[in-house]
Amino acid sequence: MNTRAEAKAEAYRHKLLTRFEDPKTRSLWADRPARLRRLYLGLVLVLLSMAALTVLVLTQDPLVVFVASPALCVFLLPQARIFQFLEAGARTLYGYELVVDERQRTEIDQARNIGHSVTTALLVLTVAITAAVHLTITFPRADHNVPLGIFVPMTCMILLLHRSFPALYLAWTQPAELPEEEPVA
Repeated sequence: MNTRAEAKAEAYRHKLLTRFEDPKTRSLWADRPARLRRLYLGLVLVLLSMAALTVLVLTQDPLVVFVASPALCVFLLPQARIFQFLEAGARTLYGYELVVDERQRTEIDQARNIGHSVTTALLVLTVAITAAVHLTITFPRADHNVPLGIFVPMTCMILLLHRSFPALYLAWTQPAELPEEEPVA
């Protein structure tokens, strides 16, 4: 019984190593300018998807909803792929502690802690903005659709940021990796 569990754990570790040490992923991650371009593209896609989501939340026009819904999908799919690549390159996917050394684990944990702090600050800011909007609603001429129009896209952005912040932080801060030299025969 214990041998089967150990074999299963070793197979999972091998799967993680295969994913994290994929030569294509490692070569794309090693090139810092290309990594930063992907990071910027992912952040632009986040902003565009937030705009599409805001349009969906605020509009009542069926034609706008018909256009904004596919646009949201068009922005979310490549964004998810870019962040997935960055997470694999940064080795921040679930189970990373099984395949990285102590220095990498410390960097990933530090990035995760910074991400939690940023997310907490953004949540407090979102609650403060929502409270401020709620206070302005008591003003007779205020538009009552504004709070949801502000709150939903901000919440989605915070959830995306919380999930991908460690990989984004490491993509931004880590230097380019030097290629490993082949042994001379």
